[in-house]
Amino acid sequence: MSEKNCKACDHFVDSGHSMGTCRRYPTYQHRSPMERCGEFTPVPYADPVPDMLALPVRVMTDRPKRKYTKRVAT
Repeated sequence: MSEKNCKACDHFVDSGHSMGTCRRYPTYQHRSPMERCGEFTPVPYADPVPDMLALPVRVMTDRPKRKYTKRVAT
């Protein structure tokens, strides 16, 4: 089970620094991602999003080389 801290809350916007923003009320508040409060709402898609998502990388040199022929106007 994930922890109920600000980083896993739907109201929290992580700025990538030591502080983020809690958007629970109209007056946004600066909070630490590790803080806890009684207004925790889990992110709708279950677990918190990892700090960095790894995407597959395709190496461009793996593609077969194509031979092009130049058409000559007649």
